Amino acid sequence: MFQILKLCIIIQILSIIQITKKKPLGLTFQSIPYIYYMEPNILAFWEKYELLSSSENYSAEKIKGKICRYCEKNENETTFKQITHLIPELIGENDIHTFDECDSCNNLFSGYESNFAVFIRPYLILGGIKGKTKIPAFHSRTEKGNEETRTIFKHREGNRKELHLQDLDDYTIDEETKTFSITFRKSSFTPLKVYKALLKIGLSLLPVKYDEFNRHSFEWITNRKEDLNFIPSAFITTLKGKKFTKAYAELYRAKKLVIENEMFPEHILILHFANQVFQIFLPFSDELKKEDAPNRNLSLLLFPSYAYDEIIGEQINGFRSYDLGVSTPITENHKISFSYEQADIQIPHK
Repeated sequence: MFQILKLCIIIQILSIIQITKKKPLGLTFQSIPYIYYMEPNILAFWEKYELLSSSENYSAEKIKGKICRYCEKNENETTFKQITHLIPELIGENDIHTFDECDSCNNLFSGYESNFAVFIRPYLILGGIKGKTKIPAFHSRTEKGNEETRTIFKHREGNRKELHLQDLDDYTIDEETKTFSITFRKSSFTPLKVYKALLKIGLSLLPVKYDEFNRHSFEWITNRKEDLNFIPSAFITTLKGKKFTKAYAELYRAKKLVIENEMFPEHILILHFANQVFQIFLPFSDELKKEDAPNRNLSLLLFPSYAYDEIIGEQINGFRSYDLGVSTPITENHKISFSYEQADIQIPHK
């Protein structure tokens, strides 16, 4: 009878070297053709977009009375007792607070963040990112409830990682080139809730004066509106040589919504944490809808995240797009490859 060996590996990570696949560039959204791209010229992004708000200098705007910015309920209809954050502490402990979010919305958004945590947990461990209390550990989902199939990945001092494998198919290692691949069998999560977790950060950074044009987004994120037009993709860059010491978010706004026959979504959120750069476009506002025309294409010009690694062109092997439009729970196997400095491999016999 075949016996699965328990494998324990202690590794010193140098850098992540690759991530799986790119999606095709030519796409359509609700019959509107669009393309997403990064310009080789780094400055091209800033020619079309300008920084609107950042967590680095965020100051919560005071709203008259106790009224929740998201659900629009007042203090007679809800409570305001909890401490709320602009950036979830799961990607780094912080004291950036908001003061316009009620307890009911905070609890709702916490559910979105739980899905976000499942989605990004491998990178939090690889990057040694401490959340509110500690650096999380990764526990893979089991196969048919069998604990003998669970993989555990933990952070240790000195950026060392401890990996306990029950299923040897979850990893490959090349001791000659000192490269290592792990398949992270993630627990169930809902991609759409991941998008909403990111959207919440973007809406928090949005100056209050733009709320009237984006009221449908506030209604949708609080489940008061069922349908919404938005680009469901997240654009993710995994950096090889850069790690952010703290998480921060930036919201950019298009300088012009229309240039010739191209439309540009007016708001793009850039979230930096660990060695990750996440980008999403906020849902279409009433301002952009007025510019829609049959002969216009939607252009998604992305922030040049590759610049953090000072690499260009085909060397960008850590970029991918991910569909966050799925509204039902899914599981996925996410393979990540990286180089390491040293590894202590122990395979005890049963």
